[in-house]
Amino acid sequence: MYMKKVIIVLLAMIGLVSCNGGKTFKIKVNLDNSTGKTVILQKYAGGDLQTIQTAVANNNTVEFKVNKSDNTDALHLMIDGWRRPVVIFADNQNMTVSGDYQKAGAITVTGSDMQARLNQFIQEFESMEDENAMGVMAMGFVKENIDNPMGAYVLYRYKWAFSENDMKMLYQALPVDMQSGYKVLTIEYLKGLEKVSIGKPYTNIIQNDVNGNAMKLSDMIGKAKVIIIDFWASWCPDCRKENPELVKIYNEYKNKGLDIFSVSLDNDAAAWKKGITDDNLSWSHHVSDLQGWKNAAAGDYCISFIPQNVVLDENGVIVKKNVPMNRMRDVLNSFLK
Repeated sequence: MYMKKVIIVLLAMIGLVSCNGGKTFKIKVNLDNSTGKTVILQKYAGGDLQTIQTAVANNNTVEFKVNKSDNTDALHLMIDGWRRPVVIFADNQNMTVSGDYQKAGAITVTGSDMQARLNQFIQEFESMEDENAMGVMAMGFVKENIDNPMGAYVLYRYKWAFSENDMKMLYQALPVDMQSGYKVLTIEYLKGLEKVSIGKPYTNIIQNDVNGNAMKLSDMIGKAKVIIIDFWASWCPDCRKENPELVKIYNEYKNKGLDIFSVSLDNDAAAWKKGITDDNLSWSHHVSDLQGWKNAAAGDYCISFIPQNVVLDENGVIVKKNVPMNRMRDVLNSFLK
C-alpha cells in the first residue's frame, strides 16, 4: 500500500510538472547572419503593438518561451533593418522561424495548423497575377476564417485586394468579441478611407524635399488644373517599372496644366535622391519624411501598397484614386480639355 501511495504521489508530481510545462510554448528562431542582432517579439493590444520579449541572437539562434493564451492573435517577430515583421500564428503551439536575416522575404514559419493554412494561402495568393482572381481568393479565405484572427489579419494585410464595400461587409461579419489587433486596425483604416474618398477635399501634406526644406501640397492648389499625388519608393520594383510611363505622361501634359507631387516611402535619403535622378523624375515636388511605411502622408491617405496615386482637380478635390498608367491619359484628357 505504501509503495502504491509513493507511485501515485510521483505520478501526481510528474503530472504537475507536465501541466506547468503545458502553460507555455516555444518560438525557436534560427536565422543565418543574425548573430548579435536584437530580436523583438511583439503582439497587438487593441491597436497598439506591444513588445513581449527581446533577445540577442547567439549563434544565429534565439528561443522565446511564451505564455499560452485564449487570444490566438498574431505574434510579430521584428529585427532592425526589416521593413515588415514576420507574422506568426502560433495557436499556442511550438513554432520554428528559419531562413536568413538578410532575406526577410524568404523566411519560413512552421509549427501550427493555423500557420500552415496561412502559409498555403500566401504562397498561392502571391503567385497569382490576375488581381480579380486574387480578390476572389482573399475574400474566400477571410470568409473561411471569419471566426479566428487569421481572417482579420488577411482582411487588413491584403486590404488592397478588397473593395471598400466588401471590406466593410467582412469587417461587420467578424465576431464582436474577437481579440485581434488587425480587427482594430481595419476599422481605423475604414474610417481613414472615408476622409480621402472621391469627392472629398485633399488632406494637406507637409514634408521635406530633397534639400531638407519643408514643402506643402497646399502651395500647389490653384496653380495646376490637375495634380497627381504619387506614392512610391526607390526600393519598390513596381514603382520603378511604372516611373518611365509616368515621366512620359508628365512631359505630355505639363504644359496643359498637370503637375505631380511625389511622396516617397523611402527611409534612405541617398537611395531616394538617386532614384529620382536615375528615373528622370523631372517635376519639382518630391517629399519624404524618410519613415518608410510609417510615412505620415501615406497614413493620412490610407496607402496600403505602392505605387499608388490620388488625382486632385484644380480646387484640391479628390477626383480619382489608383489610376493605372495605361488609363491615366483618359483621366487627364477629361480634365485638361
